[in-house]
Amino acid sequence: MKRTLLTLILFLLPLLIFISCSSTKTSIIGEWQEENYQKGSIQKVLVLGIVNKEKPLLRRNFEDGMARAFEDGGINATPSMDHMPYDVEIDSTTFEKYFKELKVDAVVVSRLAAVDAARDFKAGYLYTIPYNSYYGFYGYYYAGVSMANSAGYLSQNVVVVLETNIYETTNKKLIWSGISETVEPEKASDVINSFSDELVGRLKREGYFK
Repeated sequence: MKRTLLTLILFLLPLLIFISCSSTKTSIIGEWQEENYQKGSIQKVLVLGIVNKEKPLLRRNFEDGMARAFEDGGINATPSMDHMPYDVEIDSTTFEKYFKELKVDAVVVSRLAAVDAARDFKAGYLYTIPYNSYYGFYGYYYAGVSMANSAGYLSQNVVVVLETNIYETTNKKLIWSGISETVEPEKASDVINSFSDELVGRLKREGYFK
């Protein structure tokens, strides 16, 4: 019996070491919240990834991964690409055209902020809401599109930094903004899965969901 147990441990140990070494971790290292927003009313969200137009599959995978994480957290989530062509930019007219009938409570928008070999963001630093984000979704969207269309994505670097804004749809105001870093991802799906789980878990703990 002891020999069998020892053999099992010796067999599993390398596997456990491999899993622990290769796991990707995401941390939300800064956040801002609208103090006057009444939490607890979100039950349906629209997920939008601001991604280079030449990479529709990346946007598809990102939005699908985010939507799955919200669904697992008990929130109805819709990827924007389910309803809108990937190469159409969003303005007030297109938003009404493609998304009005969905009657979502909030729009979750994420964009690439940086891909670095070393950490530029440190846990505990003072995070202030990004320029063009507080006063409207569209200003932030266009600023994000400009960067997405000029920035690179995963290469040999080890830290992926994402910026995420959440807008409620009644008054179209920003209610939550955060910056996250994902350390040592091997592929894009590592970032998507790790980030999505961390974001949804944070929002759930902070009481945003109905």
